[in-house]
Amino acid sequence: MYFKLHIPEPCHEDWSLMTPASQGRFCASCKKEVVDFTELSRKQIADKVKNGEKICGRYRKDQLETTYFTPENKPFKNLGIAAAFTSLLALCEPAMGQETEVKTEQKDQYDGRNDHLFVSNKDVFTFNGTISEESDVPLPGVYVELINSGKTFQTDFDGNFTIKLSAEDFKKYNTIRCSYVGFEVQEFKLDKENLNRTFKLTMTEALMGEVIIIRNQNKQTKKPRSKYQ
Repeated sequence: MYFKLHIPEPCHEDWSLMTPASQGRFCASCKKEVVDFTELSRKQIADKVKNGEKICGRYRKDQLETTYFTPENKPFKNLGIAAAFTSLLALCEPAMGQETEVKTEQKDQYDGRNDHLFVSNKDVFTFNGTISEESDVPLPGVYVELINSGKTFQTDFDGNFTIKLSAEDFKKYNTIRCSYVGFEVQEFKLDKENLNRTFKLTMTEALMGEVIIIRNQNKQTKKPRSKYQ
C-alpha cells in the first residue's frame, strides 16, 4: 500500500515551550503527546502510522511530501519464507557461533590509536561547552562529535560537555558536530581563546498537528526513494 501524510489543521502551539516526553513533547493546550517524527526514517514513520490511529505529530515538510509504502500481508508466502529461513539458520548456526567467538576476541584488542587525545601534557586546552535552544533552554543528551577524531560526547542534564585536547591535537581536531532530535545538525569551530562557550542549536522547520493517511490506489506507482530511509 502506498500513502501520503497530510495535516488538515496545522497546530500553532510553540514546540519549544512544551514539556519533554518519551516520544516528543507534551502539549498542555490539547493534553496530548506530540510525537517528534523529524528524525525518523521513512520506514519508522510508516510503521507508526500504518494502523490508521490518530497521532498528533511534528513533521518536516519533506516528510509530508513523501510517498510511503507498506507491504501487504501474505501469510502463506511469509510462512514459507520463515520456514526456509529457519532451516538455513539451523544449518549455519555452528559456523555463526565460531565467527562470533573470533569477533569477540578481536574486539578486545584495542590498538590505542586515539589514546593521545586524552594524554595530559603541559599545554592542554579544556573546552567547557553548553548547548541550548535559541531561547537559552539547555539541551540534555545532545550528541557532540569531535570531527575526524572518532570520539563522541553527550551533554549532561544541564546541557554541558567537556573536551580536553593537547595543542597538537587541537590543530587536527577543532570542529564539533552537534546532533539532537528536532534540531538542525550544526557544526562549530572550537576557539582556544574562548574555552567556556554556549552553542545554540536551531530548530528544524516543521509542521505540527493530527495527521491523516491519504491512500494511493495506483499500483503502478514506483516505490519511492529518499535520502531519509
